[in-house]
Amino acid sequence: MKMSASATRGRPKTYEESERRQNIVQSAYRAFVELGFANTSTAEVARRAKVSKRTLYEVFNDKQALFAAVISEHRHLLLDLPRPAEEQCALDECLFRIFRLDIDEEASLEREAILRLMTRESILFPELSDYLYETRAVSSREMLIAWLRETAIKRGFPLDNVEVYAGMLMDIVFGALLPRRHVVDTAEKKTITAHVKIRIQVALKGMEWK
Repeated sequence: MKMSASATRGRPKTYEESERRQNIVQSAYRAFVELGFANTSTAEVARRAKVSKRTLYEVFNDKQALFAAVISEHRHLLLDLPRPAEEQCALDECLFRIFRLDIDEEASLEREAILRLMTRESILFPELSDYLYETRAVSSREMLIAWLRETAIKRGFPLDNVEVYAGMLMDIVFGALLPRRHVVDTAEKKTITAHVKIRIQVALKGMEWK
């Protein structure tokens, strides 16, 4: 049986390009976490990804674009949004899921790494933080606002100050999950998570979202 020409070509080019891009982004993620934005060169990322600098620049225009891609690729570590349309859960439980408060240790360490990376580099390079928002690489707050507004409409909650509530909830959660010192004790991490859940419940009462 003679195979068609398309069957003998192997993977589509678009798939190979997507795979190459993913490889570069993951290599950049590891480099940025280990070395920081300033000390990570495109040459270092290319070396880790095992591609040429020319290949890297075919995918990303510059280091800023590469950093934005890294943040965008890992933003699911911060908020699990959008949610399934058919999801049914109590409001506090929904927020626990959105903020991924019951993830395993490996995922928790990944989240901590991306949080520290974003916080550290935004302080050192304010223009980089502006770039992330301009390119919508960071849109967690906007996604949370959209979910809160949709939920308020569905459940008949007051719509006033939804933007304020989104910021408040993010401060409650990420302020606790990114402590000034590195927490390694599993029991202490569980205590922090339990306290975050209580704070969310208290905040919902204050919002009169019951």
